[in-house]
Amino acid sequence: MENRESVTVSGTITLDEFKKYQAYHVRRINLSFFFVLLVMFTFMFVSVIDAIWFVSIWFAALFALVPSGLFLLSVKVFNRNRAKKEFDSDAVAHKEMTYTFSEEGVQQKGRRSDNYYEWSDFSSFQETPELFLLYVSKRKAIVLPKRFFENQEQQEQFKQIAREHGSR
Repeated sequence: MENRESVTVSGTITLDEFKKYQAYHVRRINLSFFFVLLVMFTFMFVSVIDAIWFVSIWFAALFALVPSGLFLLSVKVFNRNRAKKEFDSDAVAHKEMTYTFSEEGVQQKGRRSDNYYEWSDFSSFQETPELFLLYVSKRKAIVLPKRFFENQEQQEQFKQIAREHGSR
C-alpha cells in the first residue's frame, strides 16, 4: 500500500486560473439562461413568421440563436470582468498559499494566516482539466491549480485522500 499520510502543495493563483474557476462556477446558470432565452425567442419569432409550422419553427430557432448567443457572450464578458475585479480586490488571492491534505483534513497556510478544515467542512469536490475545487459552501471554494502539484503521482494521492474523506 502506498504512503498516503499527507500531500503538501503550494503556489499562487493567477488571474487566469481565478477566471477559469469563476467560469466553471457559473456555467450551468449561463447555459440555463441561454436555453430559456432560445425557447422564448423561438416562440416569439414563430408568431411573426408566416409559413408552415414546421418550417417556421426551424427558421424561428435559427433567428433566436442570434440574440440568445449575444446574451451568452455578454454574460461571459461580464463574468470575466467581475472575476478580474474580485481577484484584484482580494489581497489573499495574490499571496502564496501552502495546502497540506491529510487523513484528518486540510491545512491552509499563508504568510500571516493559518486555516484548518475538516473533511466534513467541504460540501463538494470538483475536478476540471486544470483545477481542483474544494467547495466549502455553495459559492466559495479552495482553488487548487494542478500546476501546484509536483507530478501526476502527487495528484493521484490527493484525489485518493479527497475521495476517501471528502464524500459526505
